[in-house]
Amino acid sequence: MMRICLLLGGPLANVPDLSPYKADYWIGIDRGALRLLNQGIMPQTALGDFDSLSTKELVFVREQVTTVKQYPAEKDQTDAMIGVLYALAQQPDEILIFGATGGRMDHLLANLFMLTYDEYQAAIPLTTFIDKQNRFKLYQPGKYAITKEDGMTYVAFTVVSDKVDGLTLEGFKYPLTNASYRFGSALSSNEFIEREGVLAFSNGLILMSQSKD
Repeated sequence: MMRICLLLGGPLANVPDLSPYKADYWIGIDRGALRLLNQGIMPQTALGDFDSLSTKELVFVREQVTTVKQYPAEKDQTDAMIGVLYALAQQPDEILIFGATGGRMDHLLANLFMLTYDEYQAAIPLTTFIDKQNRFKLYQPGKYAITKEDGMTYVAFTVVSDKVDGLTLEGFKYPLTNASYRFGSALSSNEFIEREGVLAFSNGLILMSQSKD
């Protein structure tokens, strides 16, 4: 299985221990490339506009990383968007994104909602956002077995499309059957009854989060 990990430039205080993923294929996004090198992780690719790096730091990244792709600071896509499309082009089985949460709220929202764009739909079933306190994953219509993540207490389901219909939750403290909710509805502070639950819905998009206090 090919797993690609991306490290963005969000606050390091929110980034978990990356050592369990050290052997994976890594993409350093902007300052994330320097942070990987500082942690002894060699990214296969570094990309972004690198506006958060000094000239000296960028020279260091270029000396260490085989593939460095620099983009203009003024562009339609964020560095994270470019990184996800680059990851998709490698045909991975899984994409994990770190450093996408915390700090500036506009960056957080852009990172979480980028997969709702048409050109990123192929990334939805592959991608999970991870920080020290949360795991986020977007779901398209279907039926899914959801496994409780170790150390996480709560699970929430947020509607990120105009509407969601047929929403069914099984194996959770607060179950649902064939319910409908509009955009922005946040079904928060639910909990697993057992190790695994079921999420099903017929249309729309849902952002699932697992979290702890």
